[in-house]
Amino acid sequence: MGLDLLADWDGKIFIVARPEDLVALGQAKIFFTVETAKFPPFAQSMAPPAGGGINGAYHSYRELEADMLALQQKYPGLAKVFDIGDSLEKRNIYALKISANVAFDEDEPEVLFLGCHHAREWISVEVPFLFGKYLLENYATDPEAKRLVDRSEVWIVPLVNPDGLEYTIHVYRYWRKNRRDNKDGTYGVDLNRNYGYKWGYSNNGSSPDPASEIYRGLQAFSEPETKAIRDFFLKKYFQGMITYHSFSQSIMYPWGYTVQAPDKDPLLRDIAARIAALIQEVNGRSYNFGPAGQTLYLTNGDTVDWAFGTSAIPSYTIELPPIDEMGGGFFNSEADIQSIFQENLPAMLYFVDRFIRDYRPQGADLGPDRPDKKFDKSSQIR
Repeated sequence: MGLDLLADWDGKIFIVARPEDLVALGQAKIFFTVETAKFPPFAQSMAPPAGGGINGAYHSYRELEADMLALQQKYPGLAKVFDIGDSLEKRNIYALKISANVAFDEDEPEVLFLGCHHAREWISVEVPFLFGKYLLENYATDPEAKRLVDRSEVWIVPLVNPDGLEYTIHVYRYWRKNRRDNKDGTYGVDLNRNYGYKWGYSNNGSSPDPASEIYRGLQAFSEPETKAIRDFFLKKYFQGMITYHSFSQSIMYPWGYTVQAPDKDPLLRDIAARIAALIQEVNGRSYNFGPAGQTLYLTNGDTVDWAFGTSAIPSYTIELPPIDEMGGGFFNSEADIQSIFQENLPAMLYFVDRFIRDYRPQGADLGPDRPDKKFDKSSQIR
């Protein structure tokens, strides 16, 4: 029915429903209840944002831009901010590079962390950004942080969908897609269905309907946001990638377009199991893991399948807490930001360290679509 699925939990399916969706459900004789009042920002018991402003302690586009540039200014030898492309509404998409001798392109393993393909998933901005902040702030005092920064190049793109994020802050908190005008009265392409590997493979894993929340766009990489990630990625030699989403507490790896596991399933599963164990050791919170098509639902044209299909590198989607809609869904409290980051921190450190230990030289077995060139530093923000 093209519904915006949030969760399947305890015998109930939660959706974001438009008035016409309720009519369609009624006509199909599907029983439903409207539970809007149970969830923030509609719940009367919800406290005002502690961090000030309508988005509280969560970052807006401008706040994130300012904080990233402030890190570059405070740690000039370790941090540089790059503008890797523009969104539809001409907002910059920023990448933060963290490395010793950051101005130089050294022969070190490169690891990528992405956030916020889906606009309503605010916590997915905070976790990768806070990881970069942690490495920089602890470089001088923590030997482990120093070792990782000295021996790798960590890249963080915390906000892939800046237009959508701004729309969730100022207009509609549940917005998911970017802000493409589809010229038929609908808006938005699901950026995590717009990547080129198995794009449009089936209408189960993405939709050709512009009104759908999983609308894949007119063609692969039709959106400037996904083009920016593609062009940036293909000019680098990443050894591993994690992209953050919410919610469901899941660690997913390829494939998403099919329920079949890839040939590298043992390696991908081993890394995912270690990530899950490290997370659980912090707060006792359990994340399940497995191939995306088996663990959650089918997707095609998503980031992780594309990164793995293009470069054969370990690539993961981590769906952050909570586990279900009853736990808050997309509305993580401001007080949860630090605890969710802290429980993911050991896994992020491990992920970088793994590729330091298993580093492959540049250009070695990186897939047929990788050009033999590096990122153009002319786009650096100075």
